[in-house]
Amino acid sequence: MELINNYPFYISRIEELRKKYSAEVGGSSTAQYGVESVMPKAQGGSSDPVYNEILRRVKMDKELSRLESKARYIQNRWDRITDERMAIIFNLRLSGMTYLKIAEEVDISAQRVYQVMQDVCLLLTD
Repeated sequence: MELINNYPFYISRIEELRKKYSAEVGGSSTAQYGVESVMPKAQGGSSDPVYNEILRRVKMDKELSRLESKARYIQNRWDRITDERMAIIFNLRLSGMTYLKIAEEVDISAQRVYQVMQDVCLLLTD
């Protein structure tokens, strides 16, 4: 249920990270010069800005892979939902609608929407 509820966040975050990642891959780091180059550096960490930038990009890449994996888990199981009403409710939830809004849209109770989503979760589970 958590994967389905967070799906809109995963998709928007993936889009955001891909934009940042593609914009930064072509960029380069600016070396320090002037007063900043002779100032004392913090102890305990690497003072190499290129290395630190690589570490930051590796973290961003790991987060992107993790989110893509979660989104792909749901996307690879869409075909398991064969009931039309269940598919409509599922797609509305993936679009980010709340249970209450879905209930108004489909003209059923919010409790029934929750029950349908529980059934969807059972279908999507391996």
